[in-house]
Amino acid sequence: MKKLAALALLLSATACIVSAKDWKTAVIIGVTETTVTSPMMRRPEIIEHYTVETNDLLLELDYSFHRPTKPDEPDQPGKNSPPSVPLGEATKIAISGHTAYILDVHGAEVKMHIKKKTKK
Repeated sequence: MKKLAALALLLSATACIVSAKDWKTAVIIGVTETTVTSPMMRRPEIIEHYTVETNDLLLELDYSFHRPTKPDEPDQPGKNSPPSVPLGEATKIAISGHTAYILDVHGAEVKMHIKKKTKK
């Protein structure tokens, strides 16, 4: 029983360390959009390209989603609509490898792919 409790404590401590992110202040300074279609695709894929500036980096991030094909199909955040990120205002960003996490206007994390990272 003591071994099981020690193992549970170790796993929870490891999870806390892994999930801790180094948040920095950032500003989204630009957004563009690309639509990708193909006869093999059921719905067009939309790729939003974000230009983000921090104190020491300039980042180009991508976020992709599918637009609904039917007018009565509801928007589902993260599935068929772009994130509600603040454009031109300060927000928070955390970088982990080729992934960036940005806080949206509601304080939720939005996962984006880093396409380019340039030091200022």
